[in-house]
Amino acid sequence: MGGAGGEHARLWTAVGSPQVELLAARFERFAFDRHSHEQLSVGVIEQGAEGLQMAGGRVVIPAGQLVILNPGQVHTGFAAAESGWRYRMFYFDTAMVGELAREQLGVRDVWFPETAVRDAALFARLRRVHREQELAGDPLTAESLLLDGLGAVLRRHARTGRVSDVGAPHGAGRGPDLARQLLHDRWTEAVTVAELSVAAGMPRASLIAAFRRAYGLPPHAYLLRLRANRARRLLLAGQRPAEVAAATGFADQAHLTRICKRYFGVTPGAIRP
Repeated sequence: MGGAGGEHARLWTAVGSPQVELLAARFERFAFDRHSHEQLSVGVIEQGAEGLQMAGGRVVIPAGQLVILNPGQVHTGFAAAESGWRYRMFYFDTAMVGELAREQLGVRDVWFPETAVRDAALFARLRRVHREQELAGDPLTAESLLLDGLGAVLRRHARTGRVSDVGAPHGAGRGPDLARQLLHDRWTEAVTVAELSVAAGMPRASLIAAFRRAYGLPPHAYLLRLRANRARRLLLAGQRPAEVAAATGFADQAHLTRICKRYFGVTPGAIRP
């Protein structure tokens, strides 16, 4: 978990709740590459300030505020203060979010309009919940706290319905969506632009541009993100990095290590059950 300059990061699965991943980290000079998460990402900035570059521009979240990212929302991450930033993140599986949203709000589809959220009471609550996850030995208590925290996030800040600019195609028909589905179906394979073009029914150059507009990343970067997210799950399930690299289409363990660091801020060795 250690690192140069006081940087450290740990990623793990919540006790008794495999649908929730947790990150505790401090970064000074490290910066994340453009990426997105398949889960709803909710965090508390404990010290310093984090900056995000997103489709709508630059967002800065200072200490004491929440950061909320919708699934599929492409972003970077970097220090927005000289001292860097220290934070704690929850990554909630979308099925879990949908189930709880239906119970709490009466609908499954929700989204969050604000990335930087001022809510001192919820900040303190989620910070406490996250700290308890590091200490908890009782799965029932740990999961109850997580559900309670996510429920509060939904009730206080969620909007119902689907958001048009998070993971949805714009103005190019179903082409980008069909190409995206091919990537999901064949994510372990070497897919060509020509194959994506045929699946989408669009010329290659037009498809790449439309895909980037729809999903925030070009197809090759989207596929790399897919593989990285699958690798993350396998690492959290306890598989060895060398095995995971081979199973998820990376050239070798060193390649997997570089991508995990760029996307998740941690090396495979710091991703544990």
